[in-house]
Amino acid sequence: MKNCKIILPVLLVVTLFASCKKDHYNVSHVQGVNAEGEVLLPLASGSYTLQDLMQRFQIDSLIECGASGDMTYNYYYEHFGAVSGEDLSRFKDWNYVEHFTIDNPYQSGLPYPVDTVLSVTQPVTFEADHIHVLAATLKSGRLEFNLESNVSQLGEVVVTSSDIKDAEGNDLYYVYYPGSGENSLDLNGMKYATDEPNILNIKYEFHVEPGQLMVPEIEVDAYVAATDLAFSEMTGYVDSYATDSRIDTVFSLFPDNMSGSIEVEDALITLRERNSFSMSAQLAIDTAMVWGESIAPYSIFSPLPLIIDLPTQPGFAEVFRQPVSGWVDMHLGHALSSSVFTVNPAGLDDLITVYDTCRIDMRVDVAIPFSFNVNGLRYVDTVNMKLDEIEMPELVEKLTLEMEFQSTLPFELGGKLLLYDSKTERVTDLLLDEPSLIAASYDGQAMTSDVTIEITDERVQNAMQSNRIILCFDLDTDAHDVSLNAQQGLQFFSKAKVKYNGVIEYGND
Repeated sequence: MKNCKIILPVLLVVTLFASCKKDHYNVSHVQGVNAEGEVLLPLASGSYTLQDLMQRFQIDSLIECGASGDMTYNYYYEHFGAVSGEDLSRFKDWNYVEHFTIDNPYQSGLPYPVDTVLSVTQPVTFEADHIHVLAATLKSGRLEFNLESNVSQLGEVVVTSSDIKDAEGNDLYYVYYPGSGENSLDLNGMKYATDEPNILNIKYEFHVEPGQLMVPEIEVDAYVAATDLAFSEMTGYVDSYATDSRIDTVFSLFPDNMSGSIEVEDALITLRERNSFSMSAQLAIDTAMVWGESIAPYSIFSPLPLIIDLPTQPGFAEVFRQPVSGWVDMHLGHALSSSVFTVNPAGLDDLITVYDTCRIDMRVDVAIPFSFNVNGLRYVDTVNMKLDEIEMPELVEKLTLEMEFQSTLPFELGGKLLLYDSKTERVTDLLLDEPSLIAASYDGQAMTSDVTIEITDERVQNAMQSNRIILCFDLDTDAHDVSLNAQQGLQFFSKAKVKYNGVIEYGND
């Protein structure tokens, strides 16, 4: 025989037996007693405000609450350097080849000088799009030289240019020795200035050694290459310049904690920009779409393209503001914008200075007021329960769950209640599947909804193996325009009414 814990009804029975005289009753052959009765156990409870849920979903930093609790869902994205000065301060890499033919003034047989210098000046055009440079400070760049000549013993070659000066103001002076291979000159930190935009005048001085002047003409092939040529500062003219690549931005509208869709009214889109160029610019948005799992793509602006002027200003300033409305998906809801920036859109020919640090920065703020209609929105949560405190589950005849919901939410909640075992990670039973479970509160007063669920004896074991209740709610605004408040929420209480009926066995061992 086994010794058992005895609940209150059984204690009463045993007390009656114990109070009787042993002379009148012989209990040596009694194997057990019938136990009947009910006990009421607190099972689970939960209390949630919308502010609690926002913290749980880690989106409270995105929510702005007013003094009265009214909420706005805010998020933003930034694009720094949508156009930068570096985009305009580069020349293309180029290779320059020039063939020089120089008459030999000493071929008549006159006495040859010890050192014969033949010189030639050649203008070189820098290849650049959209910019015409008159003066600049070079941030990077290299010039590479290589020479070939019909004079086998061509001496040193001096390359000079008054258009490029070093930090002390000295003209470019570079000595190249043919036969030593390619030679290069680092232009970092040098100054460039010219009377004609994008032109570099290079002077070559060819030193010809005696004994090499028998040919009537001296021929020289000069190979010059420029690589990584960029400016930290340049003064000149800038054509109308549009970004080579489109600025595409795709972002998720909401976290993935919920499903369904909502009808947003008057979500406010604000665009701020900072333009440190000394010339105006424009932003042309030709694609602005929203779509989702159940929402077909649609444009949020009309007509397109949307042209926004971006004046010169040192700090962020508002350049566009517009409310938009429409349906969006809570799960897999996305928005896409695609745009092109243009600097100096009017093509003005003003002389300006551009620094490589100049840029256009953008910030887009989206504020969605929590006032909307709901379509198929679903919320899932779990609460812990204490069914393991029920003693002698083998004697449970009927288990009844009594639930009370107190809601100040302005929409009905209908859905499923399920039992769950976190140890095995499985749903053990479906408690309730009702279209309308919790009444809405449209006047700010809490609405109470009572739900009673009887668990039959064949399902008791499923319940006993569960330690959580899954609350899966579908939200329905019932065509009401809902305005949410941070203090609105839901309170949940659950009790277990346990009815026992069976035999308690006991013995003398």
